[in-house]
Formats: sequence, structure tokens, C-alpha cells
Amino acid sequence: MGTELARSILPLLVPWIPALAAPVAYVLGTKSEKARDLTAIIACFIPFVLALFMIPGVLNGKILNFVLLSENISPLPIEFMADPLSLIVILAATFAWFLATIYATQYMTHEHARNRFYFFWLLTAGATFGVFLSKNLFTLFINFEILSLASWVLVIHSETKEAMEAGKKYLFMGIAGGLFLLFGVIMTYVQAGSLDLTTLGLLKNKGIISQIIFFSYIIGFGVKAGMFPVHVWLPDAHPVAPAPASALLSGVMIKAGAYGIIRTIYNVFGPELVRELGAHYVLAILASAGIILGSAVAIPQGNLKRMLAYSSIAMMGYIILGATFLTGRGLEGSVLHLFGHVFMKDTLFLAAGALMFKLDKKEISDYKGIGRKMPITMTCFTIAALSMIGLPPFVGFISKWFLVLGALDVGGIAFILFVIILLNSSLMNAVYYMPIIVSAFFGEHDADDKVEIDEAPLAMLIPMVLLALAVLVFGIFPNLPLALIKLAVTGFGLT
Repeated sequence: MGTELARSILPLLVPWIPALAAPVAYVLGTKSEKARDLTAIIACFIPFVLALFMIPGVLNGKILNFVLLSENISPLPIEFMADPLSLIVILAATFAWFLATIYATQYMTHEHARNRFYFFWLLTAGATFGVFLSKNLFTLFINFEILSLASWVLVIHSETKEAMEAGKKYLFMGIAGGLFLLFGVIMTYVQAGSLDLTTLGLLKNKGIISQIIFFSYIIGFGVKAGMFPVHVWLPDAHPVAPAPASALLSGVMIKAGAYGIIRTIYNVFGPELVRELGAHYVLAILASAGIILGSAVAIPQGNLKRMLAYSSIAMMGYIILGATFLTGRGLEGSVLHLFGHVFMKDTLFLAAGALMFKLDKKEISDYKGIGRKMPITMTCFTIAALSMIGLPPFVGFISKWFLVLGALDVGGIAFILFVIILLNSSLMNAVYYMPIIVSAFFGEHDADDKVEIDEAPLAMLIPMVLLALAVLVFGIFPNLPLALIKLAVTGFGLT
């Protein structure tokens, strides 16, 4: 990619610190819950700080690289790196995970098996960060599989019949997706003799075998991304998981799939080969279908977390569709939407969790008038919801604007179709978000409900407020993330 490699241990430490802290937190939890909670918070805060330390080097054109297992020892090396694309994603992921951990220390107080929860919470964090910081497809695959298995335990945490059924589907789909991904990785190695993700276009073959490999990756990564039509696990898994886990499932973990699809298009194949294969047309159709169907099915949902889950399917469609434009501004919009969606969806799920924590109710109809009793929680929800609709001055407006510009660069019927899809989806977003907001602030709370309701605890409010502020700040100052995103786009040979 025309960038200098610089040795640094930071890309290794970011995933390894939470992973190594997992057993420590578990053991500490048997002695002191406060010590366990503090360990979890610190283990998620340090990776965010380390990610910040990586910014100057990457902005100066370096790819920070650490070789854990070299080619001298193994034909399949284990290496970690931070380049512009991985760094912009890891910055959002570590920040969101740190805040969700603070939130979890309060939210999980009445849950069972808390030591188990934090063990897999931290292990999942390490694996997720590892996916984003992998330098080659072998390292990425290992982390991807650990992520799938560790996050399954978070999905089934409540151990209810509903959770176990959702977990079964999640695990089955994860294993199936992993097999498709493994096939793609093996065939890439056979065809190219390398799995290095600093290369622009590993594969050169224009035949049917490349198309098969391409869609093996798309299915493998698409399952994790909740991409239509392999999204079927997502609407069941998100509602049953504890709120902090739901927030990260939707806000961060499914981004591992979207990130993998972007790497597939631009690193494994390269824009030119993808264009010659015509594979991006099929992917664009699937992404567009996901945008419309995800938005449409979200409208009639009565369960708030289930509605948010279907919304995530639509948002993943935006990210994937922008990547298929194969234009600079299209990819900028795709990555910026990925970045912004971390904060938007984390805020929404944490706010939903706060409502359930205080009311012990899951249905949207139960939240009438709640905005007057929990104004901070509902203000955070409103900011994130307006951003999801695509209104200024929030980050969702900026990312959708770049996606429109990317479609304009493609031109012709593609531009017209995308604008129609965007307007329809944004309208549907408004249809399912605005009634919740209006009802919460202007509706009448159930007079028969004798439970006294007040604002969520501080440990839950602070993360929500900071995430909502990120939605606003990056909407007003989009050049902060765009500095890294533009570097990534340039590295992929796009302008």
C-alpha cells in the first residue's frame, strides 16, 4: 500500500490486555466484585489510550507492525498492525467498549453469573480488537473465531429458553460463516501464496475461482455483519443479551464483519479486480435489499431492542453499499458510517437498557412519558436516533452525505437508485424513531404504574452522555475521523 512499516508493540497490546485480564477478573471476582469490576474497566481503558498513542505514527504514513510468530517459525505468521483503516475502527471500538464496561458494572449488579460474564466480556473484547488489528488473514481468522465463540456466551447469558434458542442460531450461523471464511483464506493462500493485508489486491485471477473465493468471504464476513440475507441470527440475539452486550454486539462486533468485507474488496481483491469480476453489483443489490428490508421490518416491532436490531441490518447495508461504489468518497462515507454507527447504536442500546433497568419492561408502548422522568437517558436516545435518521448536525448526516457523493461519482442509474434508497430508508427510520421520541416526552405515563421512576444511575448515564456527545462532536467536526479515513482511501488507490 506504499506505506512504511514501523515496529511497534502497541497493535499487540491493544487486543492482548483485555484477553489476558479475562482470567484475572474471573479469579478476582471470587474474592471481590469491586476488584473485578475495576480490573475490567482498566483492561478496557488501557487499549483506548494505546490506540490514541498510535495516531501520530499512522498519520505520519507508517503502518505500525508487530510480529508475534514470524515466517521463519511458521508458514502462516501471526502479526498485528495498525494502518489508517484499522486505527479509525479500533479508536471507536475501544472507546465504546470502555464506556460500555463502566455501564455494565451497574447494569449487571442484579444479574447472575457475573464472573463468567466479565471473563467472556474481556475475551470478546480482545478477539474483536484482534480482528481489527490483524496484519494477515490467518491472524484475522483466529481472532474472528474466538470472537464468535466468546460472544455466544454473552448472548445466552440469561439462560432463558429464548436466550438458548437465539444462542443456538447464533452459534450455528457463526460456525457456518467461519467455514466459508476458512475456505476463502485457504484458497487465497493457494492462489496468491500470501495472506498479507498490507497488500493492495492479493488475488489476480479473473476467472470463476476468484468469484467463488469472493463470495466465500462475503458469506463468512456477512454473517457476522448481519448482512442480508445471512442476518437471521441478529434479531433474536440482540434482544436476549444483557444491554451492554447488545450495545457491543450491534455497535462494535458486527463491525468486524463489515470491516472484513471492506478488507476483502480492497486488500484481498483490489478495486480493479472486483470491478472486472462484476462482484460488486451482486453485493450492492444485497446491501440495498438489507437497507430497505431492515428499515421496513423495524417499523412494526413492539420490542425496543428488537426494533434496534432490525435497524442495525439496514445500517450495515449502508456501510457495505458504500464500499461497493469503488470510489474514494463512497468508501469515505462507508468507513465514516461504520465509525459513527458505533456511537449511535451503542447510545441507543444503552439507553434502551437503562429504560429496562428502571422499568423492567421491554415494550415501546411502556415508555410513554418516560422522557419527563428520565430526561438525560431519553435526550441521549433522541440524539442518536436523529443521527440514525440522517439529520444535521449529527455524524449520521455527514456519513450519508459522503455516501451520496460516492454514488454521484459512480453516476448514472446507480446514483438515482441510491438516492431513492437513502430517502426511503431515512423516511422509514423517522417512522420508527420519531413516535418513540414524541411519546416519551409528550405522552402520558401509565397512571396505574405505582413504581416511582427516576433517572438511571450515574455509572449508566455517563457512558450514554459521552457516546451521545461523540455523535454530535463528530457531526460538527467530521474532519477529526476523516483525517485517518482519507489516508485509508488514498492507500487503497482511490481519490
